[in-house]
Order: sequence, then structure tokens, then C-alpha cells
Amino acid sequence: MEGRRPLQNFLLWVVAVVLINAIWVNVANQSAPNELNSTNQYQPHREIEISSVFGSSSAIPAKLITVFESTSVDNANLSITIKKDNRTAVYSWSGALTDEVPTWSGELAPGSYTVETVVDEGVTVQQQLNLKPFAAVQTVGHVVLTLLLVALAWGEQGVRALYARRPNPDSGKAVEKTPFKSKKFALEEDPVAWDEHDSPWRDPLR
Repeated sequence: MEGRRPLQNFLLWVVAVVLINAIWVNVANQSAPNELNSTNQYQPHREIEISSVFGSSSAIPAKLITVFESTSVDNANLSITIKKDNRTAVYSWSGALTDEVPTWSGELAPGSYTVETVVDEGVTVQQQLNLKPFAAVQTVGHVVLTLLLVALAWGEQGVRALYARRPNPDSGKAVEKTPFKSKKFALEEDPVAWDEHDSPWRDPLR
């Protein structure tokens, strides 16, 4: 049993590393939705500020979903443009109401962006930008979490080793065993001898 214990501890730490990295993958793939335009609220220019994650300058995966619907016209002109710092075009599309609107997927580096959505009268817009901020540091997160678990495992083994080497203060004390001595109890002698012929009724003293 003692020989199997280190192997069991090693397998437990391997399972912990796999589990914590699987949880991190799930967290990194979570999307944060940002509503830009809705049916009841439309603005042709939307300013977006994308912040860095944990100080990293890595680009963040993004997806722009846009749906156009007509309320009173059969056809209309549409256009979508994403600009960084209101100068550099990151993405641009233009078409008609009858065209299929593509879903843009890409990466946006930390900074300021402007989403321009231009439509004709009689058209409503539903627009949403989904960001995966933790995906930008997913690889770094795997490395950091794995190293932390490995350091924790080595630390636990070190503490166990130190505890095992610590001298036991009670180990040097000899336990004295007192041999069991049987005791004999003597019967008490009656100071007044009792004669079986004596009667409890005696003549009164005169």
C-alpha cells in the first residue's frame, strides 16, 4: 500500500491539471455580447472601446451579427463598416436589402472602434458584437494554471517530507510498566469471640 500511494497522488494531480485546464477552455470560449443597434433604438455610429485583458496586447476574437428587416419598403441600400480610431477600416460591406448579410468574424486589438451602419428609411437594424476577451490569453492561462498546480504539488510533497522527518518528542521516552501485584485482603477478626452456645438474652448485671 505504501508503494502505491505516490502513484495515486501523481494520478490525482494529473486529473486536477486536466480538469482545471478543461474549465479554463470553457471560460475562454464564453462570449460577451454587446448590443449595438436594436429595432427600437438605432444609431448609425457606435463607439466601442476594447480594453486589454490582464495587460495583454493580444487581439480579441470578435463576431459581428447584423439583421436588417423592412417595415415599408421592398428594397434598400445597406452598408456596414468597422473602423479603428475612426480612420482605418477593419471590415466593410455594402449591399441591398435582398442580399444575404454576412456574419463577420475576426480579431480586434485593444483600442477604440467605430461601427458605422447606414440604412435607408423603412429598414430596422438588429446588431450585436460578440467578444471573447479571455480567448486572447487562453494559451498563457493554460501555462500559468499548469505551472501553479505543479508548484502546489511539489510544495505538498515537500511539506509531507519535512513532516515525516520531524522527530517525535514522545519516541525517546520509555514507558514504565508496573507489574501487577495482587493484594490479599485479610479477614477482620472479631475482638469478641462468639460462642455458638451463647444466647443473645443474658441475665441483667447486678
